[in-house]
Amino acid sequence: MIRRLWPDSMLYQVLVLMSVAGLVMIIATVVVVLFLKAALENNLALMNSHKVSLAIGKLNETPADDRLAVLGDMRRSAPNVNIWFVSEEDLKAATGPEGGKRFGPFRLGETLLGMKVEHVLGPRELGIGKPPQLFIRLSDGSLILAEWGFRGPPPPILGLPFYLFFGFLVLTFFALMLWAARSLVRPMEHLAQSAETFGERSTVPVPVKEAGPKEVRSAAQAFNRMQLRINDFLERRTRMLAAISHDLRTPLTRLRLRLDLLEEGDIRDRSLEDLNIMDRQINAALTFLRDGASSEEPMRIDVPSLLHALVDQYCDLGFSIDLRCSGQFSIMARRGELERALSNLLDNANKYANAVEIDASASGDKVRIDIIDHGPGISEPEKHRLLEPFERGDHARQIQKDTGFGLGLPTSKTIVEAGGGTLELRDTRGGGLTVRLTFPLNKALQ
Repeated sequence: MIRRLWPDSMLYQVLVLMSVAGLVMIIATVVVVLFLKAALENNLALMNSHKVSLAIGKLNETPADDRLAVLGDMRRSAPNVNIWFVSEEDLKAATGPEGGKRFGPFRLGETLLGMKVEHVLGPRELGIGKPPQLFIRLSDGSLILAEWGFRGPPPPILGLPFYLFFGFLVLTFFALMLWAARSLVRPMEHLAQSAETFGERSTVPVPVKEAGPKEVRSAAQAFNRMQLRINDFLERRTRMLAAISHDLRTPLTRLRLRLDLLEEGDIRDRSLEDLNIMDRQINAALTFLRDGASSEEPMRIDVPSLLHALVDQYCDLGFSIDLRCSGQFSIMARRGELERALSNLLDNANKYANAVEIDASASGDKVRIDIIDHGPGISEPEKHRLLEPFERGDHARQIQKDTGFGLGLPTSKTIVEAGGGTLELRDTRGGGLTVRLTFPLNKALQ
């Protein structure tokens, strides 16, 4: 029933929330007023104060000779009314050299019927919980001391029922706020997080849950459709580029066959070398377009074992690589692609430095692999550029026999991000470049 009657629009949901909160506050106000009314009706101090006021007025009108008798009659009919006749010395002893003082709502000075409040004794003089006592001068100059209230602490105005209701009100208010956060705010947060992370590592669509008010559901549906369109566009572009690169092989093969028929000479050798460069460039482009979309299944990889095997292969080829890796930790990745990404990074490091270091460790829920060299390094403005495809450190862009095509770092970055990791370029202390790979730690079977 509630789901059927609940409004679908965010505007009306907010209005319902405000209406419910206002209704709760109105109910709270009514209940507080009822509690206060019941407390005032049962407050003997107020009735006793009224009796004291009447008694003082009666004594002020009574001739001085008859006041003691009238006061005795009032004490017999109202035992809680405490009034005494006092002397000027009593007033001076109470006020001291500073003179009279007021307390609470009782102000010193003239009152009705020619009477005057001279001094008030409060809790500081009488003690906590004691009713105040007033020195009042009657119209003929006589002094009386009246206790305004009753003996003993006053009854509590806000008792246990009020505190129980107040606790219920607080719980209800927080429940409404939690409901608002869950039904209104959380779907928007999920949508914002998905929009922020989409395309950061992969363009594979991750559908956003279509929940919440109508406006939020419409935004989530539009975002999900946008993910599908972007992914479809990128897939078609990748297939087109891969097809173009693949189709170029046929004319390259024909050119190679024709050059083989020519007599040996400088023109023939340079033409064959250009064909070899074009062939390697096509292979590199196809590899880059294929990485991140491999059919190889992710598997649990023991990082220390993989690094030791990779270092042994490079050491057999005469390269110097220092591996620092302690402990046992693993990640989930495609083994073949990860080996290719690490090999690209090690090849780059060996190309620009005589020695390479690998520092791998696990901390918290992350695995960090640093590939460190002490070569010329990369300037800060160039780091972002060199992570883009076909961007090379050589600004002249001359492709020679031993030069790359600007796909080593982008390919490694694509592979790492496809495995849920990140790749960033950092400066090595003392000079050089450090490539840092970060992967989520596989906590299973650690």
